[in-house]
Amino acid sequence: MKKNKKIELYDVDKDFENAISAIKRMYFNGNVFIYPTDTVNCIGANPLDLLAMKRLQNITRPDFISESTILIDSLFTLINYIDNISEKHLDFLFSIWPNPVSVILKLNKNFQELFEMDQAIFKIPNNRFCLRLLAEIKTPLLCVKLNNNHATCKGYEILKEEYSDMVDAIFYTNKESYNNDSALVDLTNNRPIIIKDNKFKLKRFIDGYTYVS
Repeated sequence: MKKNKKIELYDVDKDFENAISAIKRMYFNGNVFIYPTDTVNCIGANPLDLLAMKRLQNITRPDFISESTILIDSLFTLINYIDNISEKHLDFLFSIWPNPVSVILKLNKNFQELFEMDQAIFKIPNNRFCLRLLAEIKTPLLCVKLNNNHATCKGYEILKEEYSDMVDAIFYTNKESYNNDSALVDLTNNRPIIIKDNKFKLKRFIDGYTYVS
């Protein structure tokens, strides 16, 4: 029988301010935690903390970073981490965010070396809890999506049973998410390439607005 370690639990709806204070403290202390976004539950940590990243690697898989999403609070923050981006791509991002859309972008040299890869997935979450945290930490937040059985579950009971030996805290919500997954578009080329669409229907923006010939 699995023996669960003691972890911290926070209801982000009922105890918003305390939850923000706690997750901010854990972020800078190198802790690993579960938290809700506008789409799914994620395992998160400070992507600039090498020890925290090592813990995530042990919890998930060696190449977890390549499929993880880096959450940021604005386009002004984004440009600190990516290579040169065209005005058309910036206009495109202004038109789609904050919606359930993630984008693949080329990293700048410093972050290529840090993450040991050339590109990464970014997103501005449409979620009050995440945006408040990002505004306070003023740095990116990593989001490693939980498996399908736990990605959209409400409350903490199931998450605690499955992950209490792996994470330091669970920040949870009892509210239903209306967007269970993000669309994904590749912006590493001259024109956006849709990798995965959802009900947001990215094609209408690419064909009918920003990238009209």
